[in-house]
Amino acid sequence: MRNFRKSILWDMFQVLLTYPVWFAASIFSTIVVVSLEPSLAWLSKKVVDDLKEGKVDLDASLLQYGMIFGGLLLGLGLLKFGDKLIDKIYELKLVIRLQRLYLQRRTEDRGVEDISRVIFDCEKSKAGLDIIHKDAGKIIFQTISVIVWQFSLAPQWLPALLIAVFPPILVGFLFGPLIQRASLNRLRAQQAIASSTGIDQQSEFHQGQHQFFQSTLRMEVFKSSTEVLMDLVTWFGLLMLVLVSSVFHLGLLPKEIEAGDLALFFVNLNLLSKPLGQIVRVYNKGREAYPALVRVLRPETQISDPLKNLKSKPRELHS
Repeated sequence: MRNFRKSILWDMFQVLLTYPVWFAASIFSTIVVVSLEPSLAWLSKKVVDDLKEGKVDLDASLLQYGMIFGGLLLGLGLLKFGDKLIDKIYELKLVIRLQRLYLQRRTEDRGVEDISRVIFDCEKSKAGLDIIHKDAGKIIFQTISVIVWQFSLAPQWLPALLIAVFPPILVGFLFGPLIQRASLNRLRAQQAIASSTGIDQQSEFHQGQHQFFQSTLRMEVFKSSTEVLMDLVTWFGLLMLVLVSSVFHLGLLPKEIEAGDLALFFVNLNLLSKPLGQIVRVYNKGREAYPALVRVLRPETQISDPLKNLKSKPRELHS
């Protein structure tokens, strides 16, 4: 099983490197965007601190600050637009490559099943490739960027920031196997629908639609439950941090809380929660994409229910 998954991962890298220039551009644009996002937190802290110390007249400087914020938001917006455009072009090229790979690797003509896999499975497989060229870099560099900005501007808040964002990660991994099962059933239902369009196959067509509806709904419920639980645990963890630190005097929070530092903390808490929470979302995204990747890159492999602990048979995958 482990060797099989390694071979799938190796194939994924080979697909990504089919277009090396777009691969590099996608990673670079993501790094630039996530590295500059915390600059909003720095500017917010500076404005609050200057106002508190009476260094600026709000009425006189309102236009100036507005132009600075506007310029920063415009610049970040343009960078994000370029990043999304690069990613979209690259993703379209990857889907085309996956479609061609599937047709090359199949050992026989399966008719409607081939059509289903080329259209639906290849599109879903792209999400698995996104993890490598987009999600992984975004998580790493956004996390590093936020921590560096926080450490350079208000290091006394860094322990509290790190403690507040880690508990949700543990909660988020609960639904991975369920998401993979629902994704596999959804792909099978799409294939059944495509294979049941004949005049005398109305019953099979309706059954396929029903299975598609159920599996899609289950998958969305599992994914949404993960996000809701993570958001709740993040803020519950922050509340518990404040209470425990106040009662036991652990020194996790600064004794004197400055308004600017507090504003920076909440902005960076939101920024840091995104990449760390994204770890769980990416894990579940990989679970969702895995059945499609196997069906495209290994057309002859049969995939079993991921929740069943079955032994592998020759030339079969039991995940």
